[in-house]
Amino acid sequence: MPTTEPDAPVETWAEKFEHAGLMERARLLGGGAVRLTANALDSVLKRVARTAVDAEKAFLGELDPNVSDAKVIEEVEER
Repeated sequence: MPTTEPDAPVETWAEKFEHAGLMERARLLGGGAVRLTANALDSVLKRVARTAVDAEKAFLGELDPNVSDAKVIEEVEER
């Protein structure tokens, strides 16, 4: 249990795990798993957002204002 004294040494995660009981170890491992999952999800969402923004910039950068949208003049069914 961390103390509130300013001169008390800070206990590392490994030290906490070493001195913890079975339930405390389970809590520490579960918290680590949740933190790892949250960080991974955050990284994935940032990468997806950046890819979407980059794709939109690339698309808009290649548009030619002198070319209109394509229009279907006639549909022909091939046999």
